[in-house]
Amino acid sequence: MPPKVILIDYLAGFMSFKYSSKDSPDYILKQIKTKVDNYFLSNNYNKNGNGYLLIKFITQVFLATLSVYWVFHTTEFYGLVLGYLCCGFSLLILGINFGHDGAHGCLTGNKTFDGTLFQIIYAVQGLGGYMWQIRHNSAHHIFPNVYDRDSDLEMSPLILLNPKQDSKPIHKYQHIYAPFLYMVVTLFWIFFEDFIIMIRKDSANARIKKIPTIEWVKIIGIKLIYLFNYIALPCLLTDFSIVQVACAFLIMHFVVSVFLTFTFFISHHIEEVKYVRANEQTKVIENSWLSHQINTTIDFHPNSYIAHFLFGGFNTHIAHHVFPDVCHIHYPAITKIIQETLIENNVGHWYKSFSFIDGVKSHIKHLKATAHQILSEQEQQSHKGAVIPQ
Repeated sequence: MPPKVILIDYLAGFMSFKYSSKDSPDYILKQIKTKVDNYFLSNNYNKNGNGYLLIKFITQVFLATLSVYWVFHTTEFYGLVLGYLCCGFSLLILGINFGHDGAHGCLTGNKTFDGTLFQIIYAVQGLGGYMWQIRHNSAHHIFPNVYDRDSDLEMSPLILLNPKQDSKPIHKYQHIYAPFLYMVVTLFWIFFEDFIIMIRKDSANARIKKIPTIEWVKIIGIKLIYLFNYIALPCLLTDFSIVQVACAFLIMHFVVSVFLTFTFFISHHIEEVKYVRANEQTKVIENSWLSHQINTTIDFHPNSYIAHFLFGGFNTHIAHHVFPDVCHIHYPAITKIIQETLIENNVGHWYKSFSFIDGVKSHIKHLKATAHQILSEQEQQSHKGAVIPQ
C-alpha cells in the first residue's frame, strides 16, 4: 500500500490528468474482467498467493541463504566472486518476485504484512522502499510511458528513453555506451538515487511536501547495514582481504546491474511500444486506459515456466499493468485471457511478446533510433529558425 504521506500537490496534479476513457469502445476491459472473475471463481482462487507461492518463497529464500553461506565458507577468490554473484542474483530474484508484489499488496492481501515484507526484501539489498513505492504505484503504473508523468522515464541525463525528451550530441552514441552505463545502475541507485529522490521530494507527477523523519533514519540505517553485511562482515569472518572483498562486491554489482536494468527496460522501452504526451490544454491522454496500458507494455517468454519462476510477473507485464493488485502467480492464466479477448475483438495486434535476448536487441535499437529522431528534429527546427542573409 502506498505510504500515507502523499502530498496534496501530488493529488491535485494527478487528478488533473486523465485518459479519454477507462475502457475501449467495445468494452474489452469489461470482457477481460468478467473472464478473469470467472477464472478465480471456477478455480476457487483469490487474487493473492497460494500454496505454490509459499513453496516458491521458501525455495528462493533457501537459494539466497545458500549463496550467503557460500560467501563465508569459500577459500578461493573465484569462489568468493561466484558466491557474491549467486547472492546478488538470488536476492534480485527474491525482490522481483516478492518485493514487487509486496509493494502492490497482493502477496497475502494483508497490506501491512505485504508492505513490511517488501521493505525488508529491498532493505537487504541496500534499497529504500518508501519513495520507490510512491513513484512506482502512483506515477509509473498510472502513466506508463507518458512524458512528465512516468517516473521511470527519469533516467540518467545520459540516457534518452522517449522521443519527447531533449537531447544533446552525446546521445547519438547512447546505444553504444548504455550497456556500460547499466553496469553501475544498482550502485548509483543504492548510494545516490535513493537520497536524491528523497531530497528532491518530487518525481514526475508526484510531489511530496515532507519526508517523515523515520524514513531518513531508516534509509541511512539501511545503507550502513548493507555496507557492513557486504564489505565488513566478509573481511571479519573470512581470510579474504578488503581488496578481494571489494572486487567481488563490485563484480556482483556490474553483472547483476546489467541484468536488472535490461529486465526493467525491455518491458516498456523498446521499438515495439509507444510513448505519449498528455494534451497540456485539455489535460487528456488521447487513448483509453486499457489500450494505453497494453500498447506501452510488452511481455517476454510469457509461456515459460522458468521465466515465471525467475521474473515473477515481469515477463507477463501486460497482465501486471492491467491487474496490478493480483499476485503474479495468476498472470500466465490472465495473459491467455487477455490475448484471447483481444483476438476476439479484432485487436490481437495490441498484444506483443518476444524473447529476453530479442528484447535486449530491441532496446538497443530503440536507444539509437530515439536519439537520432530527436537530434534530427532539433536540427530541422534550427534550420527553420535560421536567418538567411540577403
